[in-house]
Amino acid sequence: MWKQFCAWWNLNVRDRPYKPGTLVGSYRIEEVLGMGSYGIAYRAVHLPSGRVVVIKQVKPSLRRSPKGEVMQHYEQRVLAALSHPQIPRWLESFRHGNDSFLVMSYIAGPTLEELLFEEGTALSEWEAARLMRQVGELVAYLHEKNVIHRDIRIPNVIWQEGRLHLIDFGLARFRGDPPTCIAQDLSDYPEEKQLKRQVEPTSDLYALGHFFLFLLYSGYRADENQPERSWEEELTLSPQIREMIRRLLQIDPAYDSVEEWLADLDGYLNVKKEQSNR
Repeated sequence: MWKQFCAWWNLNVRDRPYKPGTLVGSYRIEEVLGMGSYGIAYRAVHLPSGRVVVIKQVKPSLRRSPKGEVMQHYEQRVLAALSHPQIPRWLESFRHGNDSFLVMSYIAGPTLEELLFEEGTALSEWEAARLMRQVGELVAYLHEKNVIHRDIRIPNVIWQEGRLHLIDFGLARFRGDPPTCIAQDLSDYPEEKQLKRQVEPTSDLYALGHFFLFLLYSGYRADENQPERSWEEELTLSPQIREMIRRLLQIDPAYDSVEEWLADLDGYLNVKKEQSNR
């Protein structure tokens, strides 16, 4: 009962987000963007410059936890090591009272989750593959910088004027570092979560397989009279795309790198382009 009460208290009282209009340091909060594993994200305005930014607050309930400020400082290190127009930039960090904040550049636009589930966007296999090419390029850049994102999902990709932007680096780790701030390994995690949280390229490749499936399912309409089946039975896919997904999901021998997968994807896209030009 005590644990349930504490969980309720943290969610409804202690971790209640700041209201729009609240002044936090030199920033005015405009909107609550969401709440993650350790932080609360807001869209805010930097009052001296008028610049729109994202500020991320450590949850008050985690101030003294390894999942609190330690994770925020780590995310700052990751963002500070990156410089890419389709990835948020770290701007500064500051304290306001007992709260710790991380400030990042703001990227406007709907997430792919919103486009697919709220706006009903349906993609062809070709269109899905072209979007995956953009996501793959971003992941390749991260791996070049020895960063494993570990949370590549459609809510963490923003669509802005035809370009995709990758956000939310709260779970990202430098390759060679332990997978969590509180444990040296992932042995206590379920098998699938171990795959997703490994600090290795295979973790992001596995996530890209699921990401690809979400895009491909956007044009699928289930027959209510049929039982649920596997993705290979439900989706009508070209042999090249099916093989790619099986390798991304590690059903078949896994790709060794994002570049290896992108080479296969480029081969598919080039063939399709040649066919359309005939």
